[in-house]
Amino acid sequence: MSRRSRSLATRVREHLGFSVVAIGVLFIVLRLLGVRSTFAGFALSVGITLALNVGLSYYNDRRARNPRPQQATPRGGGDIRWREDDSGDRPVTRRPRDDR
Repeated sequence: MSRRSRSLATRVREHLGFSVVAIGVLFIVLRLLGVRSTFAGFALSVGITLALNVGLSYYNDRRARNPRPQQATPRGGGDIRWREDDSGDRPVTRRPRDDR
């Protein structure tokens, strides 16, 4: 059962409170450290944070609806302790160490 897609206005409403609070706390901390800021800087920071959060929300919803197909075999990843030992398939050629 798929979830209904949310509109842009709904996403903005969901993320607006977080953006204002997070940037507000950051600006208060900067003010305590002696960094001056303007209302325009605050508004721009909230706008950028809001845009990034809404964009990431769209991206995550799209990935949830269209997952990538799983690889048949992992490509060299994972824990080396659990890999199959294929040294018997081909001869091992080692060069002598050069200790100078």
